[in-house]
Amino acid sequence: METNTAAALALNQQRIIPFKGIPNARELGTCRIAAGGSKQVKRGLLYRSGELAVHTDRDRRILEELGIKTVVDFRSEEEKKISPEVMPGTVRRLEELPIDAGNLMGTLYSAEEGWTYASTASGAVADMEKLYTALPQEALEKYRVLFSLLADPENAPLLFHCSAGKDRTGLAAALVLHALGADRETVMEDYLLSALCLRERLLSPGVDPRAVPYWTVQESYLRAAFVKIEDYGGMDRYIAGELGADVEHLRKLYTE
Repeated sequence: METNTAAALALNQQRIIPFKGIPNARELGTCRIAAGGSKQVKRGLLYRSGELAVHTDRDRRILEELGIKTVVDFRSEEEKKISPEVMPGTVRRLEELPIDAGNLMGTLYSAEEGWTYASTASGAVADMEKLYTALPQEALEKYRVLFSLLADPENAPLLFHCSAGKDRTGLAAALVLHALGADRETVMEDYLLSALCLRERLLSPGVDPRAVPYWTVQESYLRAAFVKIEDYGGMDRYIAGELGADVEHLRKLYTE
């Protein structure tokens, strides 16, 4: 499947929010829904990003203008200690749903030694695929809460995020888009946009090329999560059964 076309990237880049300090921010609005793109996600209701901890006065103004009412934070307690956030004044509800990246990576992390990275790029890719294989189960309860929040229109506009906004947030966005009726190609296009949004970080001095797979996204990562979700009977059953989502209700709220 070819998803990284110039046309698709150009269209999706319009959804990127030009923050100076907040990484990997964009809205899901205008993502096409249904065959032929006859429907789309409504604008101004659903947003995804990395951490909100480091932002300029301009970033703060943009956040205020978005009118975010609900923020869902997937970061671990340790991540929040390192980068505390100041919510925009429009936020009425902050839902902290920590998905601990350390626990997800299993043997790659320990309290005594910290992260143990692979020595090769291919090993790093394998690590990331391992993380995505674990996510559907490890994050299930937190994603269930996300979908319950989405079911109440009073919580919109809603923003969900983690630290880089690419893995925990990336799978969450994939699930939301699928629930709203997006096909696999559209879901993957949005997911891969994180590689573009985080490109400056990848190219910054001192980044070991062997570690680049940890800092970006690849199709194989998200596919690993999809393969695991097949154990639950597929995406539709996972979303409706495990996450308790009423997809018809969500589509009425968020698509047009």
